[in-house]
Amino acid sequence: MSDVLDGVKVLEVAEQGFVPSAAAILAEWGADVVKVERPAGDPLRHYAKLGVVPDVENFNILFETFNRNKRSVALDLARPEGRAAFDRLAARADVVIEAYRGGVAERLGIDWPRLARLNPRLVYCSLSAFGPDGPWHDKPGVDMLVQAMGGLMAVMGEPDGPPVLCGAPVLDTIGAVMAGQGILTALLHRERTGEGQRVDVSLLAGTIFAHAARLSIFLATGEEPGRWGSGHPYIVPFQAFEVSDGWVYVAVWLDRLWAPFCDAIENPALARDPRFATRADRLQRRAELTGLLAPVFRARTVADWMARLEAHDVLCAPVNRYADLPRDPQIVASHLIVEQEHPRAGRFRTLDTPIRFDRTPGGIRTPAPALGEHTDAVLSEAGLTLDDIAGLRKSGTIR
Repeated sequence: MSDVLDGVKVLEVAEQGFVPSAAAILAEWGADVVKVERPAGDPLRHYAKLGVVPDVENFNILFETFNRNKRSVALDLARPEGRAAFDRLAARADVVIEAYRGGVAERLGIDWPRLARLNPRLVYCSLSAFGPDGPWHDKPGVDMLVQAMGGLMAVMGEPDGPPVLCGAPVLDTIGAVMAGQGILTALLHRERTGEGQRVDVSLLAGTIFAHAARLSIFLATGEEPGRWGSGHPYIVPFQAFEVSDGWVYVAVWLDRLWAPFCDAIENPALARDPRFATRADRLQRRAELTGLLAPVFRARTVADWMARLEAHDVLCAPVNRYADLPRDPQIVASHLIVEQEHPRAGRFRTLDTPIRFDRTPGGIRTPAPALGEHTDAVLSEAGLTLDDIAGLRKSGTIR
């Protein structure tokens, strides 16, 4: 059984986490992703070792996660002969993914207008922090900076506290998913018309889109949503409550759930209290209501509260720590965390592909490549002879 993207050839010219994770989505669905690295390698290879196998040389769990199922070519694009070799690859590629600062791709000669003339069917995806236009178009950026600039940090944290950084690089993930969707849509367009095109994806665009449920209200009313900790700006109770051995998130998002919630906390009289009868009443008296509920929740465990709330069809969830995730029954049943076999590191736990196909499942096939592991094979597939490859290696253009 072939994977859904079997036969699609992708050149990834990018480093760090955001862009390699975009290409990783395609690789897990069967695309042949060739990671074109500088001869020194993607800097992520050389970060401090993070993971469960610190004694394995040149093993980095972040690099492994973002670059499994790929092949590596170590090629110096700053040299004319390196660009010529890249042209041979691009002429046969379906997709190029790049993430250079504004003007760098043009200086290297691997920009969209030039490659489009070389390969009119090419889908060329440019990834950036802030997009191709505007005063910040050539400014480098990372997830955390875009969280600040894009308004996300301003709505995170406690009401009386400072802005707070999201604990996971969610914008990198949103950007990677948008890039995958954009590339696949462009490939579909190409199948229908024969035309390639450029796809632009930015972390900033993903951030603004992520705000849709709140930003649309602000644009209509002019009212800032503020910071509410784990709470909801428009619904109460809709937040995490501390319990005797952790935290439980409760979402009483409909008026019809208020009485069942009160039954679950063994206070049915509260459902008849006129102060909290409707969602608007509860919102108006947020502090008063949460002050009543907080000591009630502290009296029982996570397991106790989950059983009681679920028995009354109240939306709830444990606030899992990372240590809880591998043993959470839903995550286990969904096979979201799996074991991967590595030729040097042995078996270790990692994340499975998040999107499933029943006929073309995809998944983990090969570990992340060693630097330049596939240089000779990939260049040979592009038509270079053994003498050509030997000359490039002698000049330092390839590794």
